[in-house]
Amino acid sequence: MKMGENNDYIQLPPLKKDTPSDVVAFIWEYMKIPENARERVKDLIKDVHENGVKLDYKAPKLYDVVPKEEIAEFEKVMRETIADIVSEASGVACWVYVQKYVKHKTLDDMLQEWSGARQFILAMDTWFERLMAD
Repeated sequence: MKMGENNDYIQLPPLKKDTPSDVVAFIWEYMKIPENARERVKDLIKDVHENGVKLDYKAPKLYDVVPKEEIAEFEKVMRETIADIVSEASGVACWVYVQKYVKHKTLDDMLQEWSGARQFILAMDTWFERLMAD
């Protein structure tokens, strides 16, 4: 499938595990360039390469496919962990909302009352301030 200029997504081909991150970043930026300008950019890069600057990137020929079984347990634990985080964050968000808008407590009051959730409270209070300002 050819990438059109109006698409909102980019799908890169498989890249070798040891592809340097700066090369991946360059490829990513290159794919954002309008198709009609890519050839010129590629020609400029080739010119730079021919004048002594070496680029290590080569198109991949082989890549590893990680078997689903190998990551299944990790995936399960990550899903459970993320669900726990979302659940805890939701609980703190509800608590902060009630404290702030129903009981009219200040941020300092909330932090003193539940110091163990300091970072969550700060994040939720900031988020509610922005949300309610709109």
